[in-house]
Amino acid sequence: MNGYSKIKGRSADSRLERDDDQGFTLVEILIAIVLVGILSAVVVVGIGNLTSKGSSTACAASLDAAKSGAVVYYTTTNAYPLTLAAMTVPTTSPAAPAALTLPSGVTVNAAAITGPPAVAIGMQASSGGNWLLTMTPGVAGAAPTFVCS
Repeated sequence: MNGYSKIKGRSADSRLERDDDQGFTLVEILIAIVLVGILSAVVVVGIGNLTSKGSSTACAASLDAAKSGAVVYYTTTNAYPLTLAAMTVPTTSPAAPAALTLPSGVTVNAAAITGPPAVAIGMQASSGGNWLLTMTPGVAGAAPTFVCS
């Protein structure tokens, strides 16, 4: 052993152990922060896509329900409805759409969009997803068409 292996009664090995216990370097902490930021951004984008897909799925399900409602209306009255309000239970006077219950069991309030006769219902789900279900009355007794946007 040379004279440098012991400093003030400590061996070189104990000095190395002490250096290992000093924690993380600034560079290591910055790298960890950057990685957490990147992962957070990926999660936020993913959640936004899921919300959008959920909203479009809800609109598509309501579109199918509206088509079924039009068929039921036709079998009852022997004519297709001219407005969406004709297929819902009025809650106020004049008749306005009350609400639609989605296949998921969620009920969303409906509000008639201004325009000739209430053929569009705007929906805002409790989760914040917005969509629009528009009905175009059929010509000469034809079935109405429905569009989601």
